[in-house]
Amino acid sequence: MSKLKSFFIALLGMILLGLGYLWYSLEIYPVPQIQFHTKSPLAYQRKALDSAVTCFYTEQSVKPIEQQNFRLLVWNMHKGQDKGWQNALSFFAKASDVLFLQEVSSEQHLAQQFSQQFPTALYTSSFAYLGKQSGVMLMSHFQPQSFCAGSSVEPWIRIPKVGNAMRFPLVNGQSLLTINLHLVNFELNPVRYQQQLEAMFKLIKSHQGPIILAGDFNAWNSGRINLIKKLTALYGLVPVSFQPDDRLRFLANPLDWVFVRGFNVKSARTMQTTSSDHNPLLVELTLLKPQP
Repeated sequence: MSKLKSFFIALLGMILLGLGYLWYSLEIYPVPQIQFHTKSPLAYQRKALDSAVTCFYTEQSVKPIEQQNFRLLVWNMHKGQDKGWQNALSFFAKASDVLFLQEVSSEQHLAQQFSQQFPTALYTSSFAYLGKQSGVMLMSHFQPQSFCAGSSVEPWIRIPKVGNAMRFPLVNGQSLLTINLHLVNFELNPVRYQQQLEAMFKLIKSHQGPIILAGDFNAWNSGRINLIKKLTALYGLVPVSFQPDDRLRFLANPLDWVFVRGFNVKSARTMQTTSSDHNPLLVELTLLKPQP
């Protein structure tokens, strides 16, 4: 009996040491870290939307987007932990206009690596482990009129999840809003989940033009999916259907989603890969003509 007691004491000690090392190695940022790179050095002014979301605007002239067709890549990159992610990203992104990436590690240096193809990059992170940040990244051919970032703390593990957004002027006088989300995961009753969604949806509430909302929604049960669909329907966003549909699933529910407003979906497919635990989503869209 004493040997068994000693074993459990030793096991408990190892667990506490492991948790202590994890906590010591983890740095959580009270305010999300935002790294913004763009080819044209415009002056952006900070303006807090609320306590959860901060935006940056420029009053200088930004070249409007003239094209009508848009190609998207949506992909959770698993922090670049899987072999072959560099070649896979180059392949999936080569025909894309906008990238919606989640679980991007600062060690991947994507803004520098793809600066020629995507001169605009917005990276948002809320924590670092062993000095390596992890977060979400929006990359684009175009320069935004504004960009935003927000976070929400996971209630159990206390590591925040983040989202970011960019708004681009269009040649027809409207603007395109793109939102990239990685939503709260470890929560049975989705209170923080809903708070994070509603905070980012304030951007949608004040926007009149087309919208692309995409990312890892961690929508692993019907309650979360119903909440997402209720909020998106409220603002006229519709879910994109995929064929083939090999999105990562948990309890048979897809975790990754794309919602659009003001677009016709030309094609939407997934591609299987071993370069992440998530398969990438590839979407082609065409702008609809504004209603008079």
